[in-house]
Amino acid sequence: MKRLTGLFVAGMAVGVLAASSPAQPRPEEVFQRTLFLERDIRERLEREVPPEQKALIEWGGFYVPSYTYYDDIDGGHAHLTRQDLRLWTQIYAGEVHRIFARMRLNYVDFAAGDAQGFRQHDLGGPNLEIGYYELNLTAAARKYWGQKWPVQVVGRAGRQYIEVGRGIALGKILDAGLFEIDAKDFSFTGFVGRSIESEDNIDRSVPGFTRSRRTFYGGELRLTGLERHEPYVFFVLQRDWSEEKPVTPFQDYRYDSQYYGIGNRGSLAANLRYEVEAVWEKGRSAANGQQDADEPIRAFAFDAEVNYYMDHPLRPVFTGEYGYASGDGDRGRATTAFLGNTMATDDDAYQGFGYVNSGLALGARFTNLQFLRVGGRFTPYEKKTGAGRIDVGGDYYWLFKTDKDGPISDFRAVDTSGDVGQEIDVFVEWRILSDLSWSLRYGRFFPGQAYADRKPRDFLFTAFNISF
Repeated sequence: MKRLTGLFVAGMAVGVLAASSPAQPRPEEVFQRTLFLERDIRERLEREVPPEQKALIEWGGFYVPSYTYYDDIDGGHAHLTRQDLRLWTQIYAGEVHRIFARMRLNYVDFAAGDAQGFRQHDLGGPNLEIGYYELNLTAAARKYWGQKWPVQVVGRAGRQYIEVGRGIALGKILDAGLFEIDAKDFSFTGFVGRSIESEDNIDRSVPGFTRSRRTFYGGELRLTGLERHEPYVFFVLQRDWSEEKPVTPFQDYRYDSQYYGIGNRGSLAANLRYEVEAVWEKGRSAANGQQDADEPIRAFAFDAEVNYYMDHPLRPVFTGEYGYASGDGDRGRATTAFLGNTMATDDDAYQGFGYVNSGLALGARFTNLQFLRVGGRFTPYEKKTGAGRIDVGGDYYWLFKTDKDGPISDFRAVDTSGDVGQEIDVFVEWRILSDLSWSLRYGRFFPGQAYADRKPRDFLFTAFNISF
């Protein structure tokens, strides 16, 4: 059995995500702030696939005990521990067939008095987190019919992670069908899928919000023939089939949206890489007190990031990022239909189904928000053998409302001001052994003039990871 290398850091990502099925409404901001860490799992599993072989069965997993501390919404503090176990297996049959599955089991334990609407103790799973079948049609045509296609065509069906562009419009796990076409100078991906019904609705005001039914259709075209740049365009159509339970006759909650994006990624110099993306959102949404989703959506989002890799033994990387998501000045709440947009006005607030990191301690959704982030990381210690590596880094954020009269997802920012605040995040990641690692992440948010309570807020996460 061959084990995937590099999986040791994946567990760092999972210790602070939400429990699978809490009985009470969940404070969204607690979990939104750490979703970017989950990408480590997907990226490393994709990068570390084994070389092509005629037949291969492999398996593995990781176990992550973690501790999280954060300042709660009522001015107090919360402490929780989590035990997270994920087991995966994949089967290759020649170059044609691939089956991948990953199971997740986790247990959350809040300290006495800290649950705040969560279950005090919550066991989630075992659940199928990822599970799909992949067919390499080009390899099948060559193997079974003796045909040589000029393009690489792959189809995949099942529960899988779908992302377009930088993941601002869409980046989530769906039950979906997907196909990819790779040619010499371009690559195209098309998909159709639906949300996992047991996940929470993006709109927490919907009665029965712990169920969500949405369908997604989309495609992305990337030009890969250029030497140092990869421009792309994409579209995503989202339809909301969620039903409130019980039904509220005076309020509709539908949010039907379309996203059209353009972007580019590549290098401006040998050690300077960039990514930039713009997204236009259209569609129809339901306003506060409206029985039909008739309000036009006219929203926009933008994100640009630059990374400079310095040629130095400590391998420093310096990062700059600017993010912008439009807002709506007459909204009561940033992410809900109830108390949301005012009737008979356009809905100008951007609402995506992906993620942009706005800081650990703030953890706001990417709506009516703009920020500037500067940061970096370096490696002060690394053994030649690969084990014993230590990475240290941090980020500083300046955060603002796009529309000072509108809300952000953190409902505590109630004052009419564009100054959301500033935040500093730091981290240490230590790969102790090839199968053992430790992570520490800390963020402190300094509220700005948009907040009546200017007291700083803290978020701390630490975890060990044991991979096998």
